[in-house]
Amino acid sequence: MEDSNYVPTSISHKQLNTLLTKARKSHPSIEHSITSHQNLEKKEEFKELTAKWQELSNEILSHLSKKKEYITEGKGANSLMALGAMEVHLNMAIQALKASQKE
Repeated sequence: MEDSNYVPTSISHKQLNTLLTKARKSHPSIEHSITSHQNLEKKEEFKELTAKWQELSNEILSHLSKKKEYITEGKGANSLMALGAMEVHLNMAIQALKASQKE
């Protein structure tokens, strides 16, 4: 077997310090570029997610604005008010999203 694959069952503090001293230091620019790349991926993922959310919200608002019978049928006054509140909140949320994308 190769010595490089050997894993000791225990190691002294002195041996550990020697290994840490000899270990190559990672280059900060490499770590930064990896972090930046991960941030770009997450940013793009969030952008796609909000775009899907906005599309679905607009579709819901379209159905609500038509005030079709299939939406209001069998609903009580409280349910209709709740749907109205949802409509208002979706509109405000879309406006907030648009405002957040300006800068």
